[in-house]
Amino acid sequence: MTTDAPGLFDGIRILEIGQFVAAPISAQLFAHGNADVIKLEPVTGDLTRVIDPLVSPEGELTEGRQYVVKAFGKRAIPIDLSTEAGRSLAHELAGSCDVVISNLRPGTAPRLGLDYESLRPNNPGLIYGEISGYGDDGPLATKPSLDLIAQSWTGLRLASGATLDGTLAHYEPYFCDYTAGLLLAFGITAALRQRDTTGLGQRVSTSLAHAGLFVQHRSASLFEETDTWKRDLVQRRQAGEPLSDSLADRGQRTAPSVFYFNSYETSDGLVSVGATGAMGQRFSEMFDSIDPRTTDAWADRDRRPELLAETRSAIARTMAKYTTAEVMAMLDNAGIPCAPLRLLEELLVDPDAHAAGLLHEGEHPRFGRYTMPAPPVSFSGATYRARPEVAVHGEHTDELLAELGYDQATIDRLVADGVIARSNLD
Repeated sequence: MTTDAPGLFDGIRILEIGQFVAAPISAQLFAHGNADVIKLEPVTGDLTRVIDPLVSPEGELTEGRQYVVKAFGKRAIPIDLSTEAGRSLAHELAGSCDVVISNLRPGTAPRLGLDYESLRPNNPGLIYGEISGYGDDGPLATKPSLDLIAQSWTGLRLASGATLDGTLAHYEPYFCDYTAGLLLAFGITAALRQRDTTGLGQRVSTSLAHAGLFVQHRSASLFEETDTWKRDLVQRRQAGEPLSDSLADRGQRTAPSVFYFNSYETSDGLVSVGATGAMGQRFSEMFDSIDPRTTDAWADRDRRPELLAETRSAIARTMAKYTTAEVMAMLDNAGIPCAPLRLLEELLVDPDAHAAGLLHEGEHPRFGRYTMPAPPVSFSGATYRARPEVAVHGEHTDELLAELGYDQATIDRLVADGVIARSNLD
């Protein structure tokens, strides 16, 4: 990353009307590129400001963790959208922006006059990015959703290792939220590029359901006549077997190239292995087994699950004799993709992860030192990292309204009327 290069989104102004995760994380991707991102929040403050509060070096509670990690580099203004004056202010802000990003509950934006159709007449170049639960059409369009709901509805929770007896795998929060945010950011960027040619804006939309299906693209593709894997899946369901085994188990009859995707116990931990193609035979030999694909019995499709189980049992017995570090060294030397299974907190202190630029460290005047994921994309000719400031509730109220042409007396009156809020830091 070049620190003295211009920002990718210099000159782009964005209004974020977002809640919780999906819309704020999408806007955050633009803040990293130096877009002027303005967060519109309730006069009582964004709900995430009080969830899991951080503790300052002086021992005082500050903003919530979930708010902070998605607020770097943004300005914020609290507005009461239940008032006519508040909605008018929001309209003016939207009219001054290139992009609006929203994930309000279905039906809320039109009711407030903050949907694309309401804003477009006064700002024909506006790009309006919106994240819903299920998309724009059909009977589900008006249904609300959340990340947990989307993961359940799209099959992700079951795909993560649930069984028919009701045992659920660990729920990984925000998977659909973050994916939807990424998809929307891609769409907005594409729309900005098209606007450079046409001068016109447009509405860009995605949904949590789209995100949940997108990350299951292979599994979610159904070919009725030729899909043997789908038929195998139905059989496992009817037998009450786990719905999610390794990728190799899913494709053992049709995709032997992914035969050795699995996790194994070592003497002191777990290692995941991704040995494809010829690497599979090399991996099997390294750990005192024989690749069943090299045997005559492999021609019998019905015996393949049995051969697979035998091979894995033999590998597991041998691998258990070594430490995780020893297994990793052997696999790395052989060029076989591998990784230890570990907790996230172990990754956050891994020097290799820091050296790879996967993590970002900094120091904030209110929160102290922090470590968090670095921006997920880097550029050789542009700066892509949000400013380290996190807006205090109401910190930018006067500043933003002054930019819209409001005089101080009017701003003070709006504060007194409860239409907006300002910081009490002064």
